[in-house]
Amino acid sequence: MSTPIEIYCDFDGTITIGDTTDKLLEALADPAWTEIEKSWERGEIGSRECMALQVALIRGGWAAMKNVLDHVSIDPTFPKFARWCQRMGIPLRIVSDGLDRCIHYLLAKENVRVDYVWANRLQESEDGSFSLLFPYTVANKVCTSGVCKCNLLESRRSTPMRVVIGDGRSDFCWAPEADVLFAKAQLAQYCAKEKIEYHHFEDFSNIKSVLQEHLVKEPAAVGVGVPVFLTAS
Repeated sequence: MSTPIEIYCDFDGTITIGDTTDKLLEALADPAWTEIEKSWERGEIGSRECMALQVALIRGGWAAMKNVLDHVSIDPTFPKFARWCQRMGIPLRIVSDGLDRCIHYLLAKENVRVDYVWANRLQESEDGSFSLLFPYTVANKVCTSGVCKCNLLESRRSTPMRVVIGDGRSDFCWAPEADVLFAKAQLAQYCAKEKIEYHHFEDFSNIKSVLQEHLVKEPAAVGVGVPVFLTAS
């Protein structure tokens, strides 16, 4: 069974409870990471540069990272949502400006399957230090993020209807590009200010209910490439 939609979901703060990278930095990084964070908040550097500088300050290697990740929780409604997507043939993809290895570890810990993960690539050296690669940057586009979410979504215009789920600043750029947008927290505030259509959600059971009612039960009403904005039921 398949449906004419694809889901693109942020990870930190959307699937996880809190920001995974911040928890790693707070536990394992040289305190200088906070000054780098302030530079990013002031708009002096982009998230790609910020992340690269901060990750290089993390100490203890992957073993220390795993100890922190073992205390990171995901939204308890997400595993059930992911299983529902799999049963319904709905592609569920994670698009994150976070760390790929951490995302895969947390998903495996919860025995959750998704179709694909786009994220910054975490590399560990022999001495236990870390660095980042950014395989999803766009050379010919002005984008300071590690993963350019809006470019990724724009490149998939010919795919089924694109459902985006997010919560924070990294989701601002692709919010206007979504065919259906689910938002909470900082992203919801941004969308309200910018008059971007969105559906507010508290957890993934809310999202599942809306998609079941509007998309799964009435797939013929969904036109590929036609923006559809959902209203709370």
